[in-house]
Formats: sequence, structure tokens, C-alpha cells
Amino acid sequence: MKKKVFITFTAILLSISIAGCGNSDMEGIILEVTENEILLSKNLSQDKYEDIKNKSISEIQEEEKGISLISLAYDNTEEWSKGDEVKVWIDGDILASYPEQAKAKKIQFKK
Repeated sequence: MKKKVFITFTAILLSISIAGCGNSDMEGIILEVTENEILLSKNLSQDKYEDIKNKSISEIQEEEKGISLISLAYDNTEEWSKGDEVKVWIDGDILASYPEQAKAKKIQFKK
């Protein structure tokens, strides 16, 4: 009986640790950081970021076609800055709006 409980407990812990190490849902460059949100561009090269980094978000939306934006709700935004290249794990669905909206469960610097 003890062996079955040990095996079950070990399997559950292993499953949880493997699930936490999955691939990110997206990568991008942060365009704006507020108290509880991060605006991320999912398909922006570093060169293109240098061209638009001083434009407002509304200018980017109006003038720059083909830049995919997503607004991410996130509790710990103070560690992130405009221009950071990051990987993002999404918690739940992505709302189809412009910009798209989602809740980030994890964000880390892209290496």
C-alpha cells in the first residue's frame, strides 16, 4: 500500500514539474509597461523596434501595418521595461481584439 501511494505521489510531482517547463506561447518586444499591463509586439525585429521606439502606441497602430500587438495583464510589471525581449506563457484564452488581450502567467527574458 505504501509503495502505491509513493509511486502515485511521485508521478503527480513529476507531472507538475514537467508541465511548468513547457515552451512559451509567444515571444516579443515590450512596447509599453503600465501598473498591471504590458503591451507586447509579437513580430517585431530589433531593427524595426529601433525605428519605432519613440512613436506613441496610437502612431504605431495607425502608421505601422503588420505589427501584431497584444495587451497582457500581469501583476509584476515593475521588473519589465520598454524594449525588453521576452518570452510569455499565457493563462487562458487570447481575446480577438486590437490589440489582442490575454493574461500572462509567466514572463521571462529571452536569452
